[in-house]
Amino acid sequence: MRGIKVKTIKVLLIFCLTVVLSTNAIAQFVDVTVEISSERMPEKERNDLKILEQILPSYFENYDWIDNKYGIQIPFSIRFFPQSVNTSGFERVFTSQVFISNKSGDQRFLEKTFKFVYNTNDPVMHTDMPHSLTSTLDFYAWMLIAGELDTYEPLGGNTAYEKARDIATRAQMSERPHGFKGRLKELDEILRIRDYRLFKYHYWSIVDMIDQKETKQIPKAIDKALKSLDDVFAQNTRERHTHIFLDVHAREFAEILRDFGNKKQRKMLIELDPDNKNVYEKIFKK
Repeated sequence: MRGIKVKTIKVLLIFCLTVVLSTNAIAQFVDVTVEISSERMPEKERNDLKILEQILPSYFENYDWIDNKYGIQIPFSIRFFPQSVNTSGFERVFTSQVFISNKSGDQRFLEKTFKFVYNTNDPVMHTDMPHSLTSTLDFYAWMLIAGELDTYEPLGGNTAYEKARDIATRAQMSERPHGFKGRLKELDEILRIRDYRLFKYHYWSIVDMIDQKETKQIPKAIDKALKSLDDVFAQNTRERHTHIFLDVHAREFAEILRDFGNKKQRKMLIELDPDNKNVYEKIFKK
């Protein structure tokens, strides 16, 4: 999901803000929602996790992650479902499920056994030192940023993905490497499906063309989007990230093809994504 969809509005907004602010002062994360369902925890841990729940939004919102030249603003949510807690010396290790999603839901990450250390007397702060909690938070922050930047430039998230890789690689060599092997696997999976990333870029380019009334180029852009989609599914018809994106944006994509596409393009979309066939056919008939 783009925080700001319309390039013209985005450029005007950035121009106005730069009169009084530097570009990178625009928060990359906004409206961050953190929910920790701690009902299974002892009373002390419930109280401490409530504190964590309250401080985590500012961890993301009050930090300059990138030189924000596009003025991106990403609303997202994190939901923790702690299952157990173990104390070893001065450390408490929580085991939790965690679900991370941007507002639209077209970027989602789920971990079933996220282990992290948290003590209320230890500040939750940005640091280059590997930490079971903050390194994981940073990893997924960069994953969300990378996915967002991919919608502004072809493969525009490469640098952010490498930031995520660096965090996970260093954490793998720390005293608490649990989970980072799987996170690297998730990262590598996304980088392998290059055409999924290009499809997202083409989709949002079409949205920008519509908003800017540059409609003459839209049919060719639709061809590029469908070509990328075809290339993804030629490798794996059930590619997870692509299907998540399509499920979220099926209605909007169908409306684009209804208004600016041709019969061949509409038929191709249905063949490529039969899961949303009913949605597409209903909109194409209007």
